[in-house]
Amino acid sequence: MRTREELARRGEAFGPAEFDRLVYRALGRTERWEKLGLALRAFAETGSSEQLRTQQPAEDAATRNFEAANRTVKCADGPGPRSEREIVADLRRLRSLDPRPVLTGMEATVCHYWAYQPRKRVDLGRRPGIPPILLTQAEFDPVTPYAGAQRMRRALSGSRMVTLSGGHSHGVFASQRNTCVDETTAAYLVHGALPSVDLRCTGTGAGLPTPSA
Repeated sequence: MRTREELARRGEAFGPAEFDRLVYRALGRTERWEKLGLALRAFAETGSSEQLRTQQPAEDAATRNFEAANRTVKCADGPGPRSEREIVADLRRLRSLDPRPVLTGMEATVCHYWAYQPRKRVDLGRRPGIPPILLTQAEFDPVTPYAGAQRMRRALSGSRMVTLSGGHSHGVFASQRNTCVDETTAAYLVHGALPSVDLRCTGTGAGLPTPSA
């Protein structure tokens, strides 16, 4: 928090809001932890925010399009907050757990102000013609909790789930260098092949990418 407070004091273009977004984005993906740690150390030792600034997500048209599509899917997938009172209650509950949380992760608040609500939500678990789905999930994903993945697995008839045991990252395929996850997922994407049972792949257990075999 000292870094955030110092950035606020300076009043530069890279300020506390940009820092919040960077930290929120980095904490969900273990492959970003080392760069964030090095940037924080550089700031503490030299006072330079250059390494922090260079880790900001791109602001080009492709990135903005991705962000817009991402928010649309999130708001259409499930009900958002029903009222401003509910949003405030959520904020107060979060602050009771952590007086100074990174609030950029409360994306569901956007859905309350989204003008286009879906007319009908599809129940994928009961819709005929839905192909078998392969889910990949880290056991300790900080963004999409494991319990939610288990509920989704039960809702999707005929699906299978690959769990990275001990994994802490949001997203495991092609990012955690885990042969078990990557080969199983690639077989599904290329050939439509599902494992006969749910799989648990062994991770590092330390929130770090699994070294290649």
